[in-house]
Amino acid sequence: MALLTSTTEAPAMRPPRHLAATSRGRSQIDPYPRRRGIRWLVRALYSLPFLVATALVYGVGTPIDGTPNAALVERVSLIDWTRADVVWLGEIYPPITTLIAALTPGGRLGLAVLGSLVAGVFLQKLGEIMVQRRFHRSTSNILMIALAANPLFFYTATENFAGFVGLIFFGLGIADIVRFVTWGNTQSGFRAGIFFALSTLSDTSGLLYVLTALAAVPFLVLKRRGQAGARASVLLVVAYPTLAAIGALMLLNLVFLHNPLGEVGVGMLDGADGRLAGLPALFASLTGWLLLAPVVSAWLSGVIVGRWKAIPVASLVFVAILVAFVAGLIAPGSAGNTFIMMTVLAIALIPAAKQRGTTALLNVVAVAQVAIAWLAAFDRPIVVEWMSALWSALGLG
Repeated sequence: MALLTSTTEAPAMRPPRHLAATSRGRSQIDPYPRRRGIRWLVRALYSLPFLVATALVYGVGTPIDGTPNAALVERVSLIDWTRADVVWLGEIYPPITTLIAALTPGGRLGLAVLGSLVAGVFLQKLGEIMVQRRFHRSTSNILMIALAANPLFFYTATENFAGFVGLIFFGLGIADIVRFVTWGNTQSGFRAGIFFALSTLSDTSGLLYVLTALAAVPFLVLKRRGQAGARASVLLVVAYPTLAAIGALMLLNLVFLHNPLGEVGVGMLDGADGRLAGLPALFASLTGWLLLAPVVSAWLSGVIVGRWKAIPVASLVFVAILVAFVAGLIAPGSAGNTFIMMTVLAIALIPAAKQRGTTALLNVVAVAQVAIAWLAAFDRPIVVEWMSALWSALGLG
């Protein structure tokens, strides 16, 4: 009887939900805002500026040429959708964004609208991550402004759908892998694996980003320290969806085309020698320094909060971006990939500051990110051309 009594009374002894969440600390992954309707309202409000910019550029002004979305729409129009052979699989890679582009009405305008809506969801999720990680409100606000309130982010969201979606899935995967590795949240581990696979299947450079993220796992603080094979199991859970998808495609290419990269992969590597030879000149210019600036900001953020292992992680991802550029995996006309990636990494990897002085220093670095974003925007001709189209639509050009 005593056993039955204690069992039935146990639920009554549990603390209230909000106290239970507090006692579990950061491993409690609660949505923010709590109410679903409010979350969707926040997403809609975040999407609104991008929708307005899209309406101005496409409805009032003249869309510019040479953007990744323009190339994506043209590529989709040339695909023979009555085929289903191995060469065809290579032609539609990356399949997720290619299929979305094929099904989205309105061509470039439809992709710009879709990218604007995706941007709203992404920014709400980043805000949720910062609340879960207990960032100071001032730091959260400055980081959000630094990331999104600049022409680089607007251009990427509305004119580079594949690259933007790939970056989003990668960023969400990084946030979940941190929860999985350092907080021990198993569900986040499976989500991270799915997000990484989606990133790989959304953008040509996604695979390289994901492999780099996996290489960075040993630098993260593992909650289950001391357990044999813990890191190997983490890598297996996170990497399996991506490796399974890409491995299957490469195997088909190898069997039927006798080349694991396929015709599309070989075509991307054309000109790699010239791009590699041009890297020293790139980093001797202002453009190169502006590419490196967000990486330095990520390093400084790690130093400020004592998360030194964020430095090699950010460095590995930056190297991955350079390798993707040399290999031809980054679409011509892309801009802002490094800045967006490094800002998202800082949000996902850097722990919240616990002291007022540390918070102030983090805020200084975040404010510097605002300046970096705008300087980089005016340094990229394609973004300047897009801004000119926007100003002209506003009657300011």
